[in-house]
This record gives sequence, C-alpha cells and structure tokens, in this order.
Amino acid sequence: MHSNVVIGLTGSFGSGCTTVAEVLEKAYGFTRYSLSDEVKNEWKRRYKNKKPLRRDLQDIGNELRYKSGNYAILAEKTYKKICRDGNQEKDLVIDSIRNPAEIEFLRSVFPNFYLIAVDCVEPDRWIRVEKEYKNAGLAYEDFKKDDERDKNEEGTPWGQQVAICVDQADYLIRNDNTPMATSKTAYTKRLEEKLRDPIDLFKGKIRPPNPHESFMSMAYAASLMSRCIKRQVGAVIVDRNGNVISIGYNENPPPLKPCYEQFGDCYRDIYIENIMQSIRTCPFCSNKLDGIRYPYLCPNCERDLYKDLLKDRVLSRCTALHAEESAIINAGSKNLEGCILYVTTFPCFNCAQKILATGIETICYVESYPDEDSIKLLEEASKAGRSINIMKFEGVKARAYFKFFDAWRRKQEELMINRRKK
Repeated sequence: MHSNVVIGLTGSFGSGCTTVAEVLEKAYGFTRYSLSDEVKNEWKRRYKNKKPLRRDLQDIGNELRYKSGNYAILAEKTYKKICRDGNQEKDLVIDSIRNPAEIEFLRSVFPNFYLIAVDCVEPDRWIRVEKEYKNAGLAYEDFKKDDERDKNEEGTPWGQQVAICVDQADYLIRNDNTPMATSKTAYTKRLEEKLRDPIDLFKGKIRPPNPHESFMSMAYAASLMSRCIKRQVGAVIVDRNGNVISIGYNENPPPLKPCYEQFGDCYRDIYIENIMQSIRTCPFCSNKLDGIRYPYLCPNCERDLYKDLLKDRVLSRCTALHAEESAIINAGSKNLEGCILYVTTFPCFNCAQKILATGIETICYVESYPDEDSIKLLEEASKAGRSINIMKFEGVKARAYFKFFDAWRRKQEELMINRRKK
C-alpha cells in the first residue's frame, strides 16, 4: 500500500494543466509524469522528427486505446514507467488525463490518488493556444472543432472525454486569465496559492466545507436521482440567507417513465436515428447513401453528418425536464428573486430563459464547455439591466466531500468530549 499523495490533472486544452503540473513539481516537490508522453513517444517512433499537431497526438492516443481494447493503456504505461523509475512511493503529479478509464486505473493502483480538474473559460484558452494554431496555418474555427471533439460526451468510449473526467474530479480550480497576474511570476504565484488548499486536504489537513461546496454537493446528490442514460444533472436553489428553497434533477415528467423504460432507448437517439436513416444523399459530396448509422460519417467524404446537419443536437426533442426547470417548478409559488442556483452543468438556452424570468440572481455551475448561446443570452440580459451573476464553482467536489469533511465533524466531536472531561 502506498501512503504517498498522487494528483491527477484533467481539463480542456489550454486550461493550464501542464503549468499546474510544473507548479506542483517546482513549488511543492511532486515528481511529474504525463500520459501524453506515451503518445509523443509513439509519434516519434512512427514519424521520427516530424513535428506533431495537437490533433495528431489525439488521433494516436485514440488509436492506441481502440486497437488495444484497453482504454486505460496510457495510464498503465505511465504507471509501469513510474515503477521502473522507482518513484511509486513519492508524491506524484500525473498530467493529461482525458479518459475515465485512466482515472479508474490510477485510483486502483494509488489509494491516495486525487483528481484535480483545471477549468478556464474558452476565450482565455484560445488566447493561450492561438499562436500554436496560427503557426500551423490553423484558425479559431479549427480550435472550436478540436474543442468540440475533445469534449466527446456522446462520442466513442476510447476517445477523449474531458467533460466526463471533470465530473469525476475530487477538486476543481479556476485558472482564468486575470489582470492581477500579468507576468509569468505573478501567474505562477497565483497557482501556488490556489493549490495550497487541495494539497493540504489531500495530506490530511482538516477544515469545514464552505457554503458553495455544501450546496454544490447537494446538487450532485440530487443528480443521482436521475435515471437518464446520457447525463445526470442536479440543481439546488438557495435564498440569500442560505436556506434551500428547492432541488431538481433531469427526468421525464410524470406519468412518463425514464426513457429506457418508456421507449426502450433515449428518445432523442431514436429521433436522430430516424433522421439519419432518411438521408439518401450526402449534402456535402453528393454521394448516394442508403441511410446512415452511428457514428453518422459519410463513407465517401467522411463528414460528420450528425454534427454538420443537426447543429443543436436536437436537444429540443429530449423528453426530460432539465434539472433547472425541475427545481424552478418544485419551488412552486416561492419568490426566487435574488436566489442562487447551484447546478452541475451550465444551463441550456431554454433553461437560461426560465432562470431570467424567475429573478434568480446567481448561477454557480460546474462545466468545461458551457453553452455559448446561453452565455450570450445572460450577458444581453445583464446589459439590459437584469442583475445576473455567472460564477464558476471552485473547491472540493461532491465525490470527495464526505472523505474530507467528515473528518472535520469527528474532530469537533472529539474536542467537545475533551471539554466535557475537563
């Protein structure tokens, strides 16, 4: 059994995971490894000195997972290297975790493994990677396509699934650009300060949860009530005094049963399949088609017809009430003016409309890829005089909530017993 602390890092590209790994190495003495090193080694073996693009490395990583049938292969290779180096008993930081199977493997071999999700808004991420893209003759549109591919929520299980990895994190830190950190030194110092709390917790320091951590954990607990086979979402509405007004989760409204019971599958998937089966000609290359099945790629031009033709992923055909809708409905006639909504994903466009109509003042969310149209709508409402704050969650996530904070409760009980003895 290992007693050392092992920190894994996940996050969308440009969020700063590699920089966080460097800070953990230099400021806190962690030994650094990266799953992407295994991919780079494979690239060098195949293409020698040819310089890869980010998407080239992603292709190889996906290929390694697919052909081996082992989605944790990069984590396993990295673990073997750690053991060969004799570092399995040291404090470690492992970067570039982007598939849930990698998380599962690392948790199995390191009892004190903790996953930190590093989050950053998309405009700031583009600023950080813009030079890399332009040097390769690529533009912002290419970055957007790569970002969407990276998310891969409904994609192949051997691909990169960053959004799911963020959901499985123990701790989340925000790493947006700030006017207060204009130099590399200031930026690094800010990350050092942000990392102090999770490191202390991972090493056994005791503290109570803050209100945001408690209410967001309630939202995650509510999400487990959902029986959606795609994604479980929870929401909690809290008033200005910290009183819970209402909770909700995504589920079909009564009397409908969950989709897999009512329809035998996700209703939206059935709808999409019917549309794709009706396509007889590729609109991009005019190739004749006899219907098309998942993953809905034209066999001739390889265009992704699902993404190119169904821009909004036909979300309007989802039969479930969203978690935010459910929480608002469950609040009944209660006044939601000035309340805070804690939600485990960023609200969709329709939910954003309903949030604006209720008078909810703050949205606290966990999401690596927020809905851009929703953000624009909320920003427009703010410009028009509607008080609305959009706040990214930061701190201990629900998965580790009881592990860290139950110790604080027990410590208070011990102190009380000792006082009584005196």
